[in-house]
Parts: sequence; C-alpha cells; structure tokens
Amino acid sequence: MPTTNLLNYATLIDVVQEYTSTDATAQYLWAAQVLNRKCPLIQMMPMVPSNQILSNIGSRDTVIGTAQTRSFNYGVPVTVTKSAPFVDPIALFEDYSEVDKSLWEIQNDPNAWRQNQDRRKVEGLVQGVENMLIYGNINTSPGGFNGLATRFNSLTYRPNGDTSWPYNVLSESGTGSDLTSVYALELGPDKVFCTFPRNTAGGLRIRDLGEDTKVDAAGGLYQVLRTHFQWYVGLAIADERCVQRYCNIESTGTTNIFSFDTLLAAIGRLPERGSDPGTVIVCNRTIKTQLDIAAMNKANNMLTIDSTGSFFGQHVTRFMGIPILVCDKILDTESTVS
Repeated sequence: MPTTNLLNYATLIDVVQEYTSTDATAQYLWAAQVLNRKCPLIQMMPMVPSNQILSNIGSRDTVIGTAQTRSFNYGVPVTVTKSAPFVDPIALFEDYSEVDKSLWEIQNDPNAWRQNQDRRKVEGLVQGVENMLIYGNINTSPGGFNGLATRFNSLTYRPNGDTSWPYNVLSESGTGSDLTSVYALELGPDKVFCTFPRNTAGGLRIRDLGEDTKVDAAGGLYQVLRTHFQWYVGLAIADERCVQRYCNIESTGTTNIFSFDTLLAAIGRLPERGSDPGTVIVCNRTIKTQLDIAAMNKANNMLTIDSTGSFFGQHVTRFMGIPILVCDKILDTESTVS
C-alpha cells in the first residue's frame, strides 16, 4: 500500500488514518480499503483538501518567460509568465444500506455479516466515482465533474493552451463504435489529483443510523439497521500536460489495435517522460489482458510483471517500470475522437 514516504503525497488511506480518531479509524479504513481494491487508480491518486467548500480553485501556467543571456554592464528585459485560473467542482456520491434486524441477530457474527452487506454499497460508490473520473460530464450530470474523456476529447487539444507543447490526445486511427482508450498520467498534488472538503476523512462520511421501522410494499412493518454512506470527491488537473490520452484503439480485429509505439509517444509527452514516481498507465481489462499475455510471453522486454508483488500486495504489470492499472469503466465501445 502506498504511503507518503513512497509517493511524496497522501493517498486515500493516508488521509483516512490522519483525519479519523482511534475509535473511528477501523470503520473508515475498512471502507477506504474496499475503495482501493475495487479501483486501482484510487490506490495511487493523491487526495488533496480543497481550498473552497465544494470546489477547488487553481491556476495553470499558459506562458513561461524564457531567460536571456546578459553581457556585463548591460541588462536584460524582464520576462513575463502568464497563468489562467480554473475551478474544479467536487461531487457528492451518496447511498444507504439496510439490513433486516432479525436476520442480523441470528448471524454467528452479526457485525461482520452487516459489514459484508455494507460492502456492496461501498462498491457502488467505487463504480460511480470511477465512471465520473473517466466519462463525467457536468452538462449531463450537473452535480458531478468533467472526467478525463470529456476534457481531452479532441486530437488537436493543446495542454494549458500552450501551442509550443504537443497535443494531449494521440490516435490509433480506429473508427466505428468498438474503440477504447489508454491514459498515461502523472499524478501529484500539482499535477493530477483528487480533491475533498477539508476536515473530512478523504471525503468519506459513514454513519450508523441505528435501528428504524421500515414499511414494505404491502404496508407491513419491520425493523432494519441502516447505514449512511457519503463520498465527496473531485478531479483537479493543475497541469494538463500530465494527462496523455491514447484513443481510437480498436478493441477487436487486427488493424488499428493497441500499439506500444503510440503508448511510448504518449509517455514521451508527459513532463517527466515516465520518470515521475506518480506516473501510471490506465486501461480497461481488454487492453490489460493483452499486455499481461505479452508480458508472460516476453515479447517485449520493456513489459514486466513484478514477481515479488507491489506495495499493494499484488503482482503488477509494468511498461518501462510504469504500473498499468485497470479501470473497469473504460469502455470498449467509445465513439471516434477526431
């Protein structure tokens, strides 16, 4: 499991441990661990407290002045650095869990059984957040935020509006509706990160609402135990160069399929070209399976599988040492990006 010492920033687990008291840590930590396991990107995503209540304000450098040489006794002009502000909203994901109290009472370990039932609701939070991170669109979901696919949806998009930098989006030239994407990201508090309201455990709120009387569809009454789940989370991109989308990859067939050369080009367009410890490659299961098979066949010596596991206690496939993470919400049926 990553720690601040390994990645130089706080992940969800770190924030939960820091913000919760001793008696509450177990409950919050359990939920955070489920979120981590079900969404590998969350395992490495920095969690940064927002500077507003339900949004985060930042600025991106759009023009950086270039220093000039100077001769003795002669001056140089002052260069100008320009920046543009941005505001990223924070979304609220919410759900309830209910169990029949009588069913709870007859279990060998009632509290463990109830927690297992609650697990399904936490997994539902994962699915909602993961989908929002990729395909979120505030035009169709006003309470959400724009995801990576929404923000980087043009082959001629310039990061930070900087015309001197290569485009953010590379294409494999596939067409139709059987396409997918791979993302190369540099994660960090001043790069790509998640935000949450201050003084909360990574945006997580879990409350045991106790016992309540519920009315069934026929008007009958019975007792339930109810848990309330909330997760405040937003996506902030302080430096758009830190997101490289490799799209229009055919998920089936033999043409316009995934190419290591294009992935290399995407990594090369990251500011640190893959050397930053927070760099990750994110893809769906279709592409990840292809990469795992290639790694096992040793067809590419830049593709490896850790035999000793990772800091998450799992084996990890890496390309050029960069961990490849699975995001189940990345589709095999994306439309063509032009």
